[in-house]
Amino acid sequence: MVPAPGYFCDKEQAPLRWLQGKPQLSGQIRKQPEDFIVIEDLGFQPSGEGEHAYLQVEKRNANTSWVAWRIAEFAGIREMDVGYAGRKDRHAITTQWFSCYLPGQPDPDWAQFSAEGVQLKQATRHGGKLRPGDLAGNRFELLVRMDAPDPTQQAALEIRLSRLAEEGFPNYFGAQRFGRDDQNLEAADRLLRRGERVRGDRGMLISAARSALFNHYLSNRLAAGSPGDDVGPLYGRSRDPQPGESELNDIQAGWVAGLRRLKAKAATRPLMARPGGLNWRWLEQGLKLEFELGAGSYATSLLRELFLVEDLSLADGGNDNSLEAKT
Repeated sequence: MVPAPGYFCDKEQAPLRWLQGKPQLSGQIRKQPEDFIVIEDLGFQPSGEGEHAYLQVEKRNANTSWVAWRIAEFAGIREMDVGYAGRKDRHAITTQWFSCYLPGQPDPDWAQFSAEGVQLKQATRHGGKLRPGDLAGNRFELLVRMDAPDPTQQAALEIRLSRLAEEGFPNYFGAQRFGRDDQNLEAADRLLRRGERVRGDRGMLISAARSALFNHYLSNRLAAGSPGDDVGPLYGRSRDPQPGESELNDIQAGWVAGLRRLKAKAATRPLMARPGGLNWRWLEQGLKLEFELGAGSYATSLLRELFLVEDLSLADGGNDNSLEAKT
């Protein structure tokens, strides 16, 4: 039995629980890329010296993996020698860094680099490759499009915003991690529970399954009360049972067994995330939000605590965590 779409994710069949209760207002995001602006913060400045060229680019309607491939092609290096700290949304305007391994080689003429929707902002050098997680966080500037709320609704939403700024929000992995129509989870089920060979990025499928299991654990913790500053499990190889294992159904337990068979390393993740510098203002089109999140936290998970969110980009695969992300 393959899990039905939405079984592990934020869908109507099994909605993940909210900290402040289900929102009453609806909003749309990513109607156009300018509605969703992301600026990556590495947390350090490249040194200007080393074997890796560091490129800061602004991309619009472009997948991170596709940009990495274009950079590798231009530089004449293997795609595996291009690094980045995190995948960024496709249906957005995002600024992020890439690294290129060029030992003993001069820089290509980066001014000649061209890719649709991509603008090179600066190029420098540094001593090490960028790897997933090598960032401090991201700055977001988002527009949530919505009908103008009445004064009572607006006041209630601003109370939610103030509480969110103080207490944080459930640190769910965003639904975009699971691919269009949960295709990553369906492939992960074949890989982990059935032991089948599957096409695509196996690491992405392992990550999707662990993320879905974490979301399930966090939702159960919210049902039992506020999780506070606790952490939840990212299932993998562990000497002792990990928290929540006794609550897993047969499908979920099969995923955990598969993760351990493939030697995924057990880890933990904070159950709550807190935004920095949260500001908001009302516009004619809706609500403009600005905030910062640490590495690994999702802006869409913050938004779901405030609105019943319709992500207009998902209809055309507008995320960067899909089996089709490089197409």
